[in-house]
Amino acid sequence: MKGTVIRVFAVILAAGLAACGAANTAGGTSSSSSYQGKTIEFGAILSLTGAGGVYGPSSKNGMMLAVDTINNKGGVNGAKLSLTVDDDASDKAQSAQVAQTLIQGGKLLALLGPTLSNSAVAVHPLAESFKIPILAVSTTGIHIVPDCNYPSTTPCKYVFRDSLGEETAIPTNIKAYVDKSHPKTGVLMVANDDKFSSDGGKIVQNTVGQYGIQLLSTVQFSKTTADFAPVVTQAVQKHPDVIFITSLGGIPAKIMIEARREGFTGQFLGGNGFNTAVVSKQASDAGKGAESGSAWYLNNTFPSNADFVSAYRAKYGQDPDQFAAQGYAGILDPRRCGEACQPHLQRYPG
Repeated sequence: MKGTVIRVFAVILAAGLAACGAANTAGGTSSSSSYQGKTIEFGAILSLTGAGGVYGPSSKNGMMLAVDTINNKGGVNGAKLSLTVDDDASDKAQSAQVAQTLIQGGKLLALLGPTLSNSAVAVHPLAESFKIPILAVSTTGIHIVPDCNYPSTTPCKYVFRDSLGEETAIPTNIKAYVDKSHPKTGVLMVANDDKFSSDGGKIVQNTVGQYGIQLLSTVQFSKTTADFAPVVTQAVQKHPDVIFITSLGGIPAKIMIEARREGFTGQFLGGNGFNTAVVSKQASDAGKGAESGSAWYLNNTFPSNADFVSAYRAKYGQDPDQFAAQGYAGILDPRRCGEACQPHLQRYPG
């Protein structure tokens, strides 16, 4: 699946660097201080199972690779990184409980996650209330950053993300396809019972008109739907040039396969829910040519990206995806931190 290449990296490791007295680099030692034998602890709440299980394992792999990379180079001023990854099973309530348990342990410098926007609306305000920095490595819904306590107008100071929001990814993807193929009609297929999907649907509805696409119908369904034939039929019978899919997990692939079976020959456009090889493999030939907006591209020639891809292949025996790249960057990139890190400087090394 094709993607728009946009490099957007936020940070969290800088908190550990500042706490350890380092300036801007991970690895090596500082002339002013050494923290040999100390540990900087992070926690991650990821969907390793459930609907988000097509994304979470890649995020975990990327994070663990970054931890190994830093530790193998001597850590941060001698202090090693430790990452605890807990599965929230793609469940909002369980995600909040996992976050609460990790936070109340009292040893973490920062958190990463959760995988799904639907869980982030419960976890991110919690982290904000405890004043512990949290970095979203895959959540892309509306009001994730910086207004995690929406509808409050007070910006959240402890919530960051290195994932490309759907409010950027979807319109950019639509524009790119319109410039190339000039579609006139479309149908939106949207899961109406999770934040990521419904947010994506709203963005599609608010975008297509400005590019001259007539939205013939919006077909809503539940993410628990077992048989997609009836809802796909509603879409295909409109004979659209484009079917927009805003959903996650294995659902996009199921829709593509059924739509092709019913004779649809047009284009599929989506968002971040498409951006893993798991979805591509599930869709197989039915998904060829489908397009989405992505924060990352496998063959980007930046030296840092080439090094990451090579290291990932060596460790896991497969190509990374966007979620692996964002997990890796969330741990590794130490360029900026901000005031959210300041309350935690006294914690480490501990």
